[in-house]
Amino acid sequence: MTRMPLLLPPLCGEVRLDHQGTRRVCVLDLDHPDEHEDVRGDRWEPPSLTLERLNRTWGATHRIAWTGSLWMATHRDPRAHWRTQIEHTPDQLEERLRRYSGHPPLPPSRPSPPRERPPGPE
Repeated sequence: MTRMPLLLPPLCGEVRLDHQGTRRVCVLDLDHPDEHEDVRGDRWEPPSLTLERLNRTWGATHRIAWTGSLWMATHRDPRAHWRTQIEHTPDQLEERLRRYSGHPPLPPSRPSPPRERPPGPE
């Protein structure tokens, strides 16, 4: 009797590092629409969304990069005391940036629309 091979759908395979630097691989189908998930059930957002969020938060003072395995921030001011930070996870990177750079800068304020003056005597 011939056995039929078991065909599995291709897996996503997106890789991230956990806080200890252990490699975690997404085991969901290749075309899954949401967060990635490893065999332990730990979930994470796609690196592109994380990079976008970090740039929104820290982009005014730091250049943020995802190397494919590590997260890196480089202060835009070359005279900064603590210029470059490299971490396994975005959470670790943000914690270090807060420790060495303080809170993230406030986003630029939007100009207020001009107020209309109430009608009155001229």
